[in-house]
Amino acid sequence: MSSFNIKLVVLSLNLLFITLSEARPTAHVNIVDFVDKGTLTVHCYSEDSDLGTHLLAYNQTFPFSFSVNFSGTTKFYCYFSTQFGSGNYTVFDRLMLSERCGLNCDWYIRNDGPCLVINPIHELLCQPWKKPSELRS
Repeated sequence: MSSFNIKLVVLSLNLLFITLSEARPTAHVNIVDFVDKGTLTVHCYSEDSDLGTHLLAYNQTFPFSFSVNFSGTTKFYCYFSTQFGSGNYTVFDRLMLSERCGLNCDWYIRNDGPCLVINPIHELLCQPWKKPSELRS
């Protein structure tokens, strides 16, 4: 294969990669603090990204966005900690993408645990704290 043909193949593959990367859908996750007292500590991450630790006051939001991989298997997790409880939860995965919230997932973090807003019906799918706190006042 000539040098010109190799360069042409490499250029074609680069263009294909750029086109495919731009075609990947962008997902949006919003974490909203609805815990009555104290601060919500949030640490979100995936296999490829660590978004760091964030402290949220009541009614404050931590939004983040990312590109969903080609196979739709992107997963994001968040560890939530409050005076009422804590735990690590999946905040985005294939099930949420296809059946629960699509590309816009809102999570309301409440005294009794995290709740996903199911789109388009806007019902809450709530989970209890995985590690409930002994503090209940």
